[in-house]
Amino acid sequence: MCLSTVYKLEKRPENEVLKNVMLIECADGVVTLTDIMGREERIKGEIASADLTGGTVVVRPLA
Repeated sequence: MCLSTVYKLEKRPENEVLKNVMLIECADGVVTLTDIMGREERIKGEIASADLTGGTVVVRPLA
């Protein structure tokens, strides 16, 4: 199973949004993250990068 940790702006511990993310959906300028426990986080923004082998995703928030 491939799970990711999602960060806002850049990969730094203080920018962590959600761990163990299993699903990422993007629609209408909103990135919806769902972890393996079913918790959801929504960020107005877009995916800036996704390192699938490293398990990290960076979201760039929209102003």
